[in-house]
Amino acid sequence: MAFARNMYTIDSSSGFSPKKMVNPWKTYVKLSAVLMGSHDLTKGSLAFLNYPVQLMFKSTKVLLVMVMGAFIPGLRRKYPAHEYVSAILLVLGLILFTLADAQTSPSFSVIGVIMVIGALVMDSFLGNLQEVIFNMNPETTQMEMLFCSTVVGLPLLIPPMVLTGEVFEAWNSCSESFIGFRLDSERQHHWRNMSF
Repeated sequence: MAFARNMYTIDSSSGFSPKKMVNPWKTYVKLSAVLMGSHDLTKGSLAFLNYPVQLMFKSTKVLLVMVMGAFIPGLRRKYPAHEYVSAILLVLGLILFTLADAQTSPSFSVIGVIMVIGALVMDSFLGNLQEVIFNMNPETTQMEMLFCSTVVGLPLLIPPMVLTGEVFEAWNSCSESFIGFRLDSERQHHWRNMSF
């Protein structure tokens, strides 16, 4: 059974197994390190910046992706001047909208700004790195990319989650949701079997 997703087709009947891998594990270690670093820095920056300020910085991602695409081996992408102008206008519009919409005063912290800039640099590498992987090895499937980067990323993600206590909060939340779901299912079953 195949499902169309954007411009790619995912065949759910074929699945994926590591035996079908076309890229080496070291490729996914790099990809996962960038992905997890970006995620952690973005999330961590919220401890030092308020959300509108972080959103203002994150809105510049499109420019960084364009610039990084010009320097990454395997892409060396060149954009016409009008696309850079369009991206700059888009970013300025997003910044103005974010600042106008902010209910709180902007909160700046040097640590938060450094963290969000680091996340932006990693984000700009991430999309371009994925494109390089697909270009250099056209047999790479989305399923392989998703599976391998998740398997490699999980050990990188768990230690910070344990240290911050988030893994325990997530476990408790999931178990409460599961118990609530089970109770609702039992109630529905009980009401369906009652005779009036």
